[in-house]
Amino acid sequence: MIHHKITGPDKALKTSQIILLIFFFMLTMAASQQNTEDKVDSLIKKLQSKNRHTRAQTVIALGKLKDARVITPLINALNDTDSYVRGQAAWALGEIKDTRAVQPLITVLKNDDYLYVRQESAKGLGKIKDNRAVQPLINALNDEYSDVREEAVKALIEIGAPVSEQLNHALKEKDLRAVADAYYFIISVGEPGTEDMLIGALHKYGNNRMAMDFLNCGNMQLKEAAYKWAKSHTYTIEEDIGTRDGPKWGRFKS
Repeated sequence: MIHHKITGPDKALKTSQIILLIFFFMLTMAASQQNTEDKVDSLIKKLQSKNRHTRAQTVIALGKLKDARVITPLINALNDTDSYVRGQAAWALGEIKDTRAVQPLITVLKNDDYLYVRQESAKGLGKIKDNRAVQPLINALNDEYSDVREEAVKALIEIGAPVSEQLNHALKEKDLRAVADAYYFIISVGEPGTEDMLIGALHKYGNNRMAMDFLNCGNMQLKEAAYKWAKSHTYTIEEDIGTRDGPKWGRFKS
């Protein structure tokens, strides 16, 4: 095989070509970055639109960009006058997964009047997976709407180990208050052996909705306990497995 060594003018030409290619590559990257920055700035300005549909679509677009500069505008959008915009802002923050959004999302989960916004906030917190969200999500298991409760369960499962540690501690210490607060999650996971603690929590801290959830969750021990609790409190409860919203035993078992 014959090898030709590049020397003299040919070598200088090859070097200059490489330098030129690097220069054009860097120029293209700089232009691309500038275009992205211009796009982000343009979208952020659209959040001031008086048209709620424009604001909502802008929030969605910002969430897809996943640029660090959009976090503060999206957090501000959680206070938008329109509930759909607020919900989409919660979704977008969950997509970006920046921990600066955790406390604002917790606040929305706790205080927003609209089911959809609280639901999206729970989803977002589950995607970010920050330990600070554990207790607020457990609190959300008692939301008046089952859609929010379901999303809180899913979010707690996403967060994983810190949730298991907290609830295992509650079960080990026989903290019936904590078990009562988290019964929706515990039933949904359906870990065998947790029934006795759940029943204890029902008898000490139960209410009619909790008893109905026990009755219709698909676990025979909890069903019997629900009837006993209802009888002792002179409540009338009826089985309604087919149509009732509520936790199902082992539905989210890992």
